[in-house]
Amino acid sequence: MRDLELSTPRTPAQAVLRIVSILMGGMGALVLVGGLIVLIPSVIGGSDFWAAVTFGVMILVVAGLLILTAALGIAASNNSARVGPYRFLCYLVGLGVLVAIAWGWGVGTFILFDPVVLTTTIVYVLICSRLADKVKEEHDNGVRGETFLRSRHQRALHLLSEVIILKGVLTIVVVGVLGAALVVYGEGERALISGIPVTVSGTLYALLVVGGLSAGLAVLVGCLGIRGSNRPEKIVPFLVLASIALAFDVVQVAGMFVERGIQGVTFDLMLDLLFMGSCVYLAVRVLRQPSPEELMAEAVGAAMVSAEE
Repeated sequence: MRDLELSTPRTPAQAVLRIVSILMGGMGALVLVGGLIVLIPSVIGGSDFWAAVTFGVMILVVAGLLILTAALGIAASNNSARVGPYRFLCYLVGLGVLVAIAWGWGVGTFILFDPVVLTTTIVYVLICSRLADKVKEEHDNGVRGETFLRSRHQRALHLLSEVIILKGVLTIVVVGVLGAALVVYGEGERALISGIPVTVSGTLYALLVVGGLSAGLAVLVGCLGIRGSNRPEKIVPFLVLASIALAFDVVQVAGMFVERGIQGVTFDLMLDLLFMGSCVYLAVRVLRQPSPEELMAEAVGAAMVSAEE
């Protein structure tokens, strides 16, 4: 018998909310771990105790907020009836950002283009709040998502496709924040972004555009993977694009190996090669498996046999 499971019914808005929430949970964990890595040596090294405590509290607040948002978002993505707390938190954070911007304006500082403030505004006001409103609207109108019967290969492909989307969305957010932060600078000026000095130039903007387009393509590929994992008969577009990406990675690895030897092949490229190879393998397995109707008949037959025993 095949390992078959029914998926959680989600509307498109809930599916997007789930991906955004997983991303925010990962960011919260990174903020917590990264902050502790910086904080612990400072405390052990005998630096200013109160400065360390203040920094530690800020880390806990930011990480806690991200993780809480992620937890409430995942709960709402699984059950639209539980979107209320998530929606309240998003509007509360949005109100806090508005107050901070107004306070900065009052003291003569326009902080909207600060990377932290801008990122918070984009994430909570433009993304999370709108998703919460959409999920609530669908719940009030009685809209429910579809349920799919997935094999283990479909479930694995669904997970990897979500990872592709997460990487693309994160890149788009970073590119958007950097682009907005650099708008206030003129050509040739030096900008300080998160402590890193950069020179504003046409080449830099071109790199941001290319990065944004590549991330958008990654999101499209991930969406095709999710569609194919839910509907195996529509897996071919994802298989084609994943195969092209895999071939491109193979060419890069071969070129680096010929030029520099095995030590010249970077770890991230090998990881991407393994990742895309897994995607192609799973897509082929999904393409070759029986149709959803045959899988359903197989599951019903196995259930009847179990009942008779």
